[in-house]
Amino acid sequence: MIAIMNYAAWGVSAALALWMLWDMLSTNRAYSEAYLTSSAEGEIIDAEIGETAAGR
Repeated sequence: MIAIMNYAAWGVSAALALWMLWDMLSTNRAYSEAYLTSSAEGEIIDAEIGETAAGR
């Protein structure tokens, strides 16, 4: 039983690692490095490809 739980935990861990890798690559293709590293408050919302959650 413990071996099955161990393999299941490794499987979940591998699935999460692959998902994070896919998300990193897709985000890296969609946005520039300057856009992703900007730290000014509100700059992402005001950008051309930003969220409109601020109600603007």
